[in-house]
Amino acid sequence: MNKDSGFTIIELLIVLSILSILLVIGTTFHIKTYQTYQFNRWYQIFESDIMFMQQQTIASMGSFYMLIKPSSHTYEIRNGGLGEIIIERPIPDTWEIKLDTLTMPLSFSTNGTVKQPGKFQIRTPSNSYDITFPFGKGRSYLVET
Repeated sequence: MNKDSGFTIIELLIVLSILSILLVIGTTFHIKTYQTYQFNRWYQIFESDIMFMQQQTIASMGSFYMLIKPSSHTYEIRNGGLGEIIIERPIPDTWEIKLDTLTMPLSFSTNGTVKQPGKFQIRTPSNSYDITFPFGKGRSYLVET
């Protein structure tokens, strides 16, 4: 007697379709997690640059300015208006930057408060964030919208 051993084509197609669905779900989750990690890493550097700029303004009693450039996807910190560039950092090209109420250049007074408070928005492919520099405060805060 000849006994057939193996799987039918229907059984193979069911297993392959289940694996495909699991791969799609896993990949989507992985991409969103990576984009969130990328933003959090960028924001940590941005916060440390803001703190550096604030501390330099207080310590030297000088003028340090931050220019956020949405068209070139960069921001830079300058010494004394259009003086030398101290820090220039990229913003990923896939992000959209919108300067809502924040006017450029961003600067601090010698007591450490923001001179012209405001807010700007960053949209990543998966999330949207508002970064606000409130009146009377030293630094910014982040709200995921």
